[in-house]
Amino acid sequence: MTGAAPLFVLFALVSHQSSTISEEGPDSMGRQDTPVSKARLDEPAPPGSNAGGEGFGFTAQLEVGGLSLPSGTPGGGQDLFIRAYPVLGLTKGDSFVLRLGANLRMRMVDEEPKQTEGDYGARLRREDWDELSDAGQVVRMLRIGREGEAFYLRVEPLVDESLGRGYLVGRYSNVLSPDYHPAGGSVTVAKGPVRAEVLASDVLAARLFAGELMLDVGRAASEDASHFDRYLVRLSAAHDAGRAGGKTPNLTLASLGGDVALYKGERLRAWALLGGGARFAQSHTPAVGGLLGVALEGQTSSGTQISVTLQGRHQGGRFRFGMFGPDYELGRFSGTGLAEQPLSEEELPKGFAGYLEASIAKGGADSTLLLGSLAAQYYGFGRTDVDVSAGFELPGGRTRALARAVLTALGDRPRYSLGVEVRQRLMNHLYAWGSGGTVHFPQADNQLVRGVTVGAGVGVDFQR
Repeated sequence: MTGAAPLFVLFALVSHQSSTISEEGPDSMGRQDTPVSKARLDEPAPPGSNAGGEGFGFTAQLEVGGLSLPSGTPGGGQDLFIRAYPVLGLTKGDSFVLRLGANLRMRMVDEEPKQTEGDYGARLRREDWDELSDAGQVVRMLRIGREGEAFYLRVEPLVDESLGRGYLVGRYSNVLSPDYHPAGGSVTVAKGPVRAEVLASDVLAARLFAGELMLDVGRAASEDASHFDRYLVRLSAAHDAGRAGGKTPNLTLASLGGDVALYKGERLRAWALLGGGARFAQSHTPAVGGLLGVALEGQTSSGTQISVTLQGRHQGGRFRFGMFGPDYELGRFSGTGLAEQPLSEEELPKGFAGYLEASIAKGGADSTLLLGSLAAQYYGFGRTDVDVSAGFELPGGRTRALARAVLTALGDRPRYSLGVEVRQRLMNHLYAWGSGGTVHFPQADNQLVRGVTVGAGVGVDFQR
């Protein structure tokens, strides 16, 4: 976690919580691929502003504050920055959003080793703008269409991104490195019984590309709506070329899976999950794995959204499910710890693993909103990986807090990544923010240098 990412990025930490169960019907395939949509702590309009409607809207935002950030070198000092974050936005109804901005960090106190001479104008941190991918951070958000419709395009930082059921890309984040600031993107197209999604972790460089093709067998074989969204087949593939944000070995995975609806009620759906996966490399024979599981997705009578997934997995060797996971942008340099083999070169003991993922969303605009998410995987040889996030928003959106912890290889050579951010609105268009967490800086020899960052400041925003 960078600990100083713009607020709307951290608000997406819990973007994969369960939300409202969709109504069944002949068009549900075009709206979404699962019966539970996603609840987000999206940035609200400032109190007192004119928002909503089908016309064009304009937003402006400026955050300023102080930031402490390590030099990013072994044994380096803790530098102090002034952080400025200006953003301009344009919206058209709820089907078009464009936000352009920049996270500007200006070095004011330069501890050993000295880095100011390399900065732009001897102030603007060079590592934030020294490769093409860093230009992607100017696009803070671009959304065309709406999630769950026949066409949906997004370009924005990725914080908790899963492709399908997450067998290959699960809870992935591309904002972990303080020196690498790509804009990720995805395109989703649905037509009849087929839904396709393509994901890129960096729209300006040869990095992680993934795609999933999903077929609703019941919809393809029958016109009876009772058969829709009951038998789903998923084919997915992912490839990391490793050519930006530091060069790392490439990695190619593929999977084939199926979802079978065991129960479809008004407030609850239960699925049986079956999947297989493989990894392909020129210097090795293919490595394979398989899984069996169940998934429950539901809504209580009070409106609380809950989802639970439990899987038994056979994996190990050079393939495992969810390799493109929450801390992959660190693992691609050191799979565990801070100076170990890259994840692509790790070979784990073959065997079984258990995987649990659960999420909850409770409350709404007129009450306290609580969001929580947990994913944990235990390997039979004694290793555990955990990703947990939690957040809340008080009524009216005046107070928000979010936290996330990613713990990798507990019981082996552990690594942890922590982040927290708090926002308090002081007046209609004035708010205070504070953030803190760990940061990891990849080195030329693939070693990770860990440090701590903390920042605080104020912001003004406007919308009409």
